[in-house]
Amino acid sequence: MFGGADSIWRNRDVTLLVGGATINNIGDWLVELALPLFVYSATGSGITTSAVYLVFLSVSATLGPFGGRLADSLPLKSTLVATNLLQILALSPLLAVTEERIWPVFVAAVLQGSIQAVNDPAAFALLPRLVDDEQLVAANSALSGGFSISRLVGAAAGGFAVEFGGMTTVAIADAATFAVGALAAALLSPAANVRPESSEADSGDRSVRAGLDAALATPGLKPMMAIAGISSTIFGGFSVLFIVFVTEYLGGSEGDVGIIRASSAFGAMLAAAVVGTIAAKVRPEWLLSGGFLLFGAVASLFINAPPFTTAVWVYMVLYGATGFPNTASGVGMQSTVQTLAPAAVMGRVGGLMSTIFSFGMGMGAILAGLLLEITTARVILNTQAALLSVCGVIGVLFVVPAARTKGAERASAS
Repeated sequence: MFGGADSIWRNRDVTLLVGGATINNIGDWLVELALPLFVYSATGSGITTSAVYLVFLSVSATLGPFGGRLADSLPLKSTLVATNLLQILALSPLLAVTEERIWPVFVAAVLQGSIQAVNDPAAFALLPRLVDDEQLVAANSALSGGFSISRLVGAAAGGFAVEFGGMTTVAIADAATFAVGALAAALLSPAANVRPESSEADSGDRSVRAGLDAALATPGLKPMMAIAGISSTIFGGFSVLFIVFVTEYLGGSEGDVGIIRASSAFGAMLAAAVVGTIAAKVRPEWLLSGGFLLFGAVASLFINAPPFTTAVWVYMVLYGATGFPNTASGVGMQSTVQTLAPAAVMGRVGGLMSTIFSFGMGMGAILAGLLLEITTARVILNTQAALLSVCGVIGVLFVVPAARTKGAERASAS
């Protein structure tokens, strides 16, 4: 991953894409923390604070397939430049926010969600055009490592920005990251704008329905959608459950919640480097399946350790250990979908996956709150750990055979 003749870092486009995405994601994490933090500080209302997050997810879930349609119809390089510049303009409502005037936050959330519904499918469809199939896992690992760095830097910066500068500082800082993203996209080679050749899956129809039909007709993609739905629902409810687990079962403080949670980011960065190093030796469908199976096992250890110890350092180690299967399953999922999906409908497939993730995250957050009223956090978390293993089983039984068939077809065609 970090050297050699076949290193992805020798690909200028990949370096630009990873660098631009990392800076861009710092801004995304900054805003994701800053907006609800500011709203809660100003209103003291948990409902209003949650509404900001749910509005953003709702817009992304609704517009994802339509954004994917645009990504399949427009030059991807130009699309990424335009969406990054538009996101700078979409931040302008935040300049009007005060503690007495909160509503512009919701306007900004709607605008950002709408533009991201085009940006994300375009970025998803772009990577397979820039690298060979053999380098896809390594490239996605690099993006995953950048994402982990962004999470650490952006989340910390969001808190400081709200405390010392307010929403104006947040808007300016995020605008700067979008400007970097636009510049990185503008510097991509012309290959980023070259459309794939038409295929039977394409037939010249750019409609959302045609993309959905192509996705459903592609072996392996329906089980991938199931995995995406299950895993995103788990992740959507985890943040609340994690806080309850640490405070109630470990007797931890707010600081302990942050320390333990941060340990996964370090584990994820290390995991991204390891996955990138072994990428050429591991098929993405096996990375997906094995990642989820291991994720379920490590999560079970973490959840069921309190009867034996409540030492914070133990949970830092265990939670940090989840960074590897979390990264492996995520990189494997991204790479597998990009491998299976027909090139001509890649944007619409990416938009559909974004919709599934956004809907699942929202449902997970709602279900976690409801289930905590009738059962315990450990029961819910153990159920989630079992479902992570189920995702791995679905991968082994349904995705691996489909990917093997797809690989054989490609080999015979060449």
